[in-house]
Amino acid sequence: MAKATLAIIGARLDGQAGVVFDIFSLGTEFEVVKFFDRTLELKGSILKGIPVQSDIFQITDKDFDSIDFFHIAIGNNKARADIFNFLKTKGAKFANCIHPSAVISKTALMGEGVFIGANAVVQNDVTIGNVCILNSSSVIEHNNKIGDAVQVAPNATTGGRVVLEDLVFLGISSIILPDLHIGTGAFIGAGAIITKDVPENNVMIGNAAVSHKKNIYVENESITSREK
Repeated sequence: MAKATLAIIGARLDGQAGVVFDIFSLGTEFEVVKFFDRTLELKGSILKGIPVQSDIFQITDKDFDSIDFFHIAIGNNKARADIFNFLKTKGAKFANCIHPSAVISKTALMGEGVFIGANAVVQNDVTIGNVCILNSSSVIEHNNKIGDAVQVAPNATTGGRVVLEDLVFLGISSIILPDLHIGTGAFIGAGAIITKDVPENNVMIGNAAVSHKKNIYVENESITSREK
């Protein structure tokens, strides 16, 4: 059976595009036939034997004739959302890019153009929106709800029943405790431990750890009540 043709939007092989290309190269379903990138130095170049075309917003109907699916390999959440919305108006289809080592529950639901990296874990009854990035070794625990164009960096972890609204960014090794709500566009810095809801567009940096003399699950009534 012939492979479906795929265009990768973003051509930084030292960035997300390189990871995406590597994963698609492992599979038998898609053949990468084109990169799109607005960087002037890359326009017209050949990467991995594949041509680089200019800005995706200049795509033509002729381009669509030779491309079955797209995948947006750009780290910027807003840029991914804008490109996705633009191409959807033209009827584009988006491929999910999932590393074979990722562990994904059969009850998890995901949208279009999702990236799930090596050794990532997505547990039961998770919902993932469109064009999200779940990077290497990230852990999304059970019953999470993840909006569109969210990025979860390597080793970041969410507890059960967490809600991540659209455009949220979780930094490397950040931790979101169970039952929390992270508002639209919030930025969680690397290594941060989030113990309370985060309003939209807030930036959270630093570690919230404090000294305790007894078990935090006994000490904190709100947590204890959730465990009953």
